[in-house]
Amino acid sequence: MSRNNELERLIKESRLPQLRKIELQQIINGERLADLYYDVIAKRIFSPDLYPERMDFILQRTMNDPSLATDKSASNEAYLSNIYAKKSITDIPAWLRNGWMTNVEMQLAAQEYIFNRADIYASNMLLLQYSKEENGIDDVNYRNVNGAILIVLMVNSPKQFREFKSDRYIHRITKTKSDSGMEFELLRQIVFVQLDKALELYLKGNYNEDEDVELLKLFAMIADINNEKLKKETQRDDFFEKIREDVFAFTRDREVLNMLTAEDFARMDYYTDISDAKKQGRDLGIEEGRKQGIEEGIEEGIKEGRKEGRKEGIKLGIERGRAMERKRADELQKELDELKAKYGVL
Repeated sequence: MSRNNELERLIKESRLPQLRKIELQQIINGERLADLYYDVIAKRIFSPDLYPERMDFILQRTMNDPSLATDKSASNEAYLSNIYAKKSITDIPAWLRNGWMTNVEMQLAAQEYIFNRADIYASNMLLLQYSKEENGIDDVNYRNVNGAILIVLMVNSPKQFREFKSDRYIHRITKTKSDSGMEFELLRQIVFVQLDKALELYLKGNYNEDEDVELLKLFAMIADINNEKLKKETQRDDFFEKIREDVFAFTRDREVLNMLTAEDFARMDYYTDISDAKKQGRDLGIEEGRKQGIEEGIEEGIKEGRKEGRKEGIKLGIERGRAMERKRADELQKELDELKAKYGVL
């Protein structure tokens, strides 16, 4: 059995959705291009060493700064400041010619904690800059330390982005503002890019007049490289056509196909584990909720019982009070009758 046949068997027997199985089979057969946002593809196609012009294209146009230029790739393992620090692995890190550091992160799943993750990644990059050994500055200090730019490409936008009312799909954080109104530049700059929104804007053609359409096309392409409309409208553009050719050629390598499929399997296992954990948590939550509900019901019952008891008590109190009044009235009448009889008073 050939290695491709073995891979096809693994795909067929996997727990992947049927549509994804068909797509992987089409990629193996050369009928479909592999998605640009997959790690193995993105790291090759946008490699700072192999294709610095592509990294420059994203960086310069996203940051609105034509002076930014890629120098070389950087380590994708974040700097660990102590033995207790957690390791983070970045996607496409690079050093820039001006001494700054950048990293392009591809994020497929919608993560509601994306702000925290991005802040940690950017902080790690900045900490690396404040290191004499890494940045090449002999005497790094607070005045001459270089900054870091993190660009997060989100294939599926998290809820907070989806609900934010804006006609923009790029969100740049380059400054911060105090509650008094004072602003200052940040050394760690973060950009969030909604790829799904970029694709939607491009396909509908309802983007702003000042939109960088070439950048919009690239982000739409990263979101869906197999989109027919996008393919038709960019097939004569050397920049976009070369990306498609490189993706196709790269995925003719069986090892690349293996890595691509392994990435799908790993993602499927991850989501399955989350689904199982959610189900288990839901079951435990239902049981815990029942117990809590019973306890709350008992408390509410006691409160209601007290209320009803008070009402009953007031009612009984009134009735007893009236009975005592009647009894006392009868006794007084009896005493009065006895006095009248004794003194012959009619």
